Amino acid sequence: MTHDVIVIGAGASGLVTACLLAERGKRVLLLERRADLGGRAREFVHRGHRIGLGSHLVEDPGDSLTRVCEQIGHELVHSPQSDSMPFWSNGSGWAPIQEQYAGTSKAGLKRCITALAETSYEELETWNHASLREWMARHTSDEGVYTVWEAISVLEQITLRPHEHSASENLYTRKLHYGSRRTAGYSFWPMGGWDALWHAMADRFRALGGELRTSAAVSRVRVESGAVRGVRLGGGEDVDAPQVVVSAPVWDLLRLFDDDVLPWELTERVRMLARNRNRACWIGYWIAAPEPVIASSEREMASFLSTPRCGLPGFTLNFTGYDADVSPAGEYLTCVGASFDATEHYGDRAWLDRKFAELRADIEEMMPAARGALWWKPHVVNNYGVITKPGLVGPVRPDTRVRGIEGLWLTGDTVRARGIGIDKAARAGITTAESVLGDRLPAFAGTMRY
Repeated sequence: MTHDVIVIGAGASGLVTACLLAERGKRVLLLERRADLGGRAREFVHRGHRIGLGSHLVEDPGDSLTRVCEQIGHELVHSPQSDSMPFWSNGSGWAPIQEQYAGTSKAGLKRCITALAETSYEELETWNHASLREWMARHTSDEGVYTVWEAISVLEQITLRPHEHSASENLYTRKLHYGSRRTAGYSFWPMGGWDALWHAMADRFRALGGELRTSAAVSRVRVESGAVRGVRLGGGEDVDAPQVVVSAPVWDLLRLFDDDVLPWELTERVRMLARNRNRACWIGYWIAAPEPVIASSEREMASFLSTPRCGLPGFTLNFTGYDADVSPAGEYLTCVGASFDATEHYGDRAWLDRKFAELRADIEEMMPAARGALWWKPHVVNNYGVITKPGLVGPVRPDTRVRGIEGLWLTGDTVRARGIGIDKAARAGITTAESVLGDRLPAFAGTMRY
């Protein structure tokens, strides 16, 4: 078979790109080095519980991954929405986050929301190098209002201190969700789970004429005389195609090319973004218990800016509250994660061990139901993506099209997509598909992306 396009990587962005190209009649070969699908959003089963490796809820308000699935003939069913957002304060415990902006503080929050509604997406691009708090300070001086949006930023972006929440990245999401759903943040669990979603998309991709090969690692993207010729697989097989889309993470991208093939400017940007210090990282526990491990309700998005002992910001989610099929009958699955600074602690095993012990004690204090857990599973996520600090978002990320090499495209969080996690990946995939096609897709007219 002759292929029009080869897509490398069957994570969220690769699947979206491949599906949309196949839906438009392109002959697409999708290659995935692993035996499973989903990339950093893949799913595994542990003691009967379905666990998403690096992804939790989907932040799509309906115009990215949900619409992609509609376009290819698959219904993505949203779970019920979160019904509360408890916030932990050391010294006073859990309380609804709304208490942070109670009374006279409400006026400051309303000014921020109004100003954001009146700010264009184009103007937000001027805030790539500033912090979220700097933008908010133009409209309020209330610490409680700062806390609300910065706590949401910890949940979404895995950033840490106030000066590390990029204004443009966070405001993009706030504006999108206020405009689409009339709420600061809309998220859902994909009913049926991640594995079922990725396989459903793969089935539709094949039905549209696409070819998917798993356990097919690419060793090189073949480039000759400034143009793509195809790829070389790990076993030495050459596969020809005039166009290649690469959805590899930024820290794996350069390994796919011979030295000096990519433009110098692109190579230097990728090297900068791929530094370990620029990774979004968290530590956490998966906890299974005979009762919900929660702050206030089974379907909540709880957050904290500091715990009693480990002192890190983070989140907690009870997944069984969103989808009972995640867990065996009579058991509940909770994830608690705490962000940490890769600049100081990436690879520091002694520090991580200490923080794990402190975080476990914190969880048992903050959510006593965890003391009766059936099991705890610690995890470290150090490949969530490039952290969205000021100076690391927007045009500093590469474009989808690699100029100077005919037929070469990038997608995923390597490129300057906006959004959160899976939503960002889907928007990148939509943009890349349109770039390859050289045309806007009517189904996504009016949706925000690059």
